[in-house]
Amino acid sequence: MSHIYWELNEIPIPEGAYINHNDGRVFLIDRGIRDKEKRQVIGRATGERTMHPNDLFKFLYPALWNEHYTAVRVPEHALHTGFYALSLGVGYKSGLYPLLHEVYGPLYANMIMDYANYSILERSDVSQLYRDRMSHEVLFSRQAFSDSWLSEFFEMKISEDQNHQFRIGWLDRCREAGVTRVWLSIDGTNIDCAAQRSELPQKGHAKSRKNTKVVSCIYAVSTESGLPITYFVRDGSVTDGKAFTEIAQFLAGAGIKVEGVILDRCFCSHNVISRLTDIGYPYVVMLRSDTYGHMSMMERYAAQIRWNVRRCVGEEGLFGIHERTRLFKGYPQEANVSLFYDGANGSARSIALIRKITTAAKDLEQQIAASKKPTVPAEMKKYLSVVNDEGVLRVDYNYGAWQKDVDQKGYSSVASSADIDAAQADRIYHLRDASEKQFSIMKSQLGYDAVRVHYSQGIENKFAVCFIAGIIRSEIMSACRKLELDTNRMLHEIDRISLVLMPDGTYTAINDLTGRQKQLLAEFGVRDDAFTFFAGEVNRRMLSPISSQVHILPGQSPDRKKGRPPKQKEAVAGVEEQPKRKPGRPKGSRNKSTASQTAPNKGTGQPPRRRGRPSGSKNKPKPTEALPGKRRRGRPRKQDEE
Repeated sequence: MSHIYWELNEIPIPEGAYINHNDGRVFLIDRGIRDKEKRQVIGRATGERTMHPNDLFKFLYPALWNEHYTAVRVPEHALHTGFYALSLGVGYKSGLYPLLHEVYGPLYANMIMDYANYSILERSDVSQLYRDRMSHEVLFSRQAFSDSWLSEFFEMKISEDQNHQFRIGWLDRCREAGVTRVWLSIDGTNIDCAAQRSELPQKGHAKSRKNTKVVSCIYAVSTESGLPITYFVRDGSVTDGKAFTEIAQFLAGAGIKVEGVILDRCFCSHNVISRLTDIGYPYVVMLRSDTYGHMSMMERYAAQIRWNVRRCVGEEGLFGIHERTRLFKGYPQEANVSLFYDGANGSARSIALIRKITTAAKDLEQQIAASKKPTVPAEMKKYLSVVNDEGVLRVDYNYGAWQKDVDQKGYSSVASSADIDAAQADRIYHLRDASEKQFSIMKSQLGYDAVRVHYSQGIENKFAVCFIAGIIRSEIMSACRKLELDTNRMLHEIDRISLVLMPDGTYTAINDLTGRQKQLLAEFGVRDDAFTFFAGEVNRRMLSPISSQVHILPGQSPDRKKGRPPKQKEAVAGVEEQPKRKPGRPKGSRNKSTASQTAPNKGTGQPPRRRGRPSGSKNKPKPTEALPGKRRRGRPRKQDEE
């Protein structure tokens, strides 16, 4: 039975409807095939002329539904505006927001900003939750769109051509911001994808270790600033080496010089290292534990560097040694390999393994004591077994395997194409913390650990929005690190900034910002009085149909200046444009009267006259009588009448 809206006000029963006085149902009679009557219940009667409608009434009478209920919709008592203001500031400071408008247009650019904010705030990319979560937020879009609209948006409204144009434009912004020479950190992941109508999901190595198809995403980050630079989405069968080559060539085409590449152990393969060598990129890569280079270094130097103060690297209990050796068995390629022992990490991991084994042994002993059949966990069979000693079951330890694994905890190896020592290799490799944090943001803090769309275009567009969300969160994280603030805590604090609904139906800003909120917002040009400005924008959106889709900060104006634009002079070939003369007399120039006096006599060849009286000249004689026609001083005498 469909839902009856008892919580809404009663409405008049429409014409042509009937009341069943036995159960109070209001129904219509539908005469279908062969004049068979079918009753359609549209609500419950509350009187002879009034009723409460149900879902079928809402479907059959949309005009009546809007007439009776649209006007009584209760507005949100508070609209959260803090994160809207923060992301708008990030968008203008980084150039992201104008670029989105340039590439995708205003409607879809605003939708992308809203969905990116939703991913950051909710740590999810589930579209079904979007409308409920964002209904009480100040949005870039005109409204919080439904999940069906979002599904259509991701699958049809924007194209991969636009996404690629955005990647090109974002590289231009990065270069303008000073990202011209970088140690590039690249990471990749294989994300679960059950899409049935796309060629991107392919069988690969899923990080979830499930037997499912995956989509591969490769992500490049500037190690100095932690800024996401670019990304590419490929099907799960494409190897990391091929995907990496595409990014390397793409960055070179944008004029970004790569000092070197820092790679995680997932890129440790002969194929990837050979490609790096072919294109001439220096590299620093973490070796897998089964790599020939790591195993050979462990065999020769593990005991020598363990807690050996002569091999100390830094002040955190790290010890290391380096040597040039082969990387892969069966290949002659060599590299400079640094073997490290991390005392703190090794001790903690050794203790964790000891605790795990002893706990499993106690469980087995309890099972034996309770006369139950003891079952050794699969991961513990390497260390534990149950033996029958003359009819008595007991737990037996493989101390050799246990000791070997405990001793190997805390070791790692880093290979470099350059001849650098262990300290330099450790410093450079730890620059990749920036990309580790970014990828952690994407997978766990934005909710993109699984793909929930069914078409190739939708998958590509989801990752495009994810990359944009990563840019916004990266900028916020960098500002919080600068201000020594916790990023996740500040996201919640900023989101609490609200506009409150007043009795007259308009929203007003409550200027009660904390010191931390003011500090973070100021990093992106958002002043304390900005929220009064945003409240005015929200009220104009509600009261007036005329509003711009380009959102601005206080003091900005997206429109051109008033008045006619100045006329542009046409450039003349071969003639340099003269600079505009400043106001006032040029330095060293003379006024016109002085210039005329000192000018040479034209046609006479005489030199120009000098200043002052000429030598030998005399004063001009004073006239004894007034010159004719010149009036004397004082009042003229009265003339006698003739």
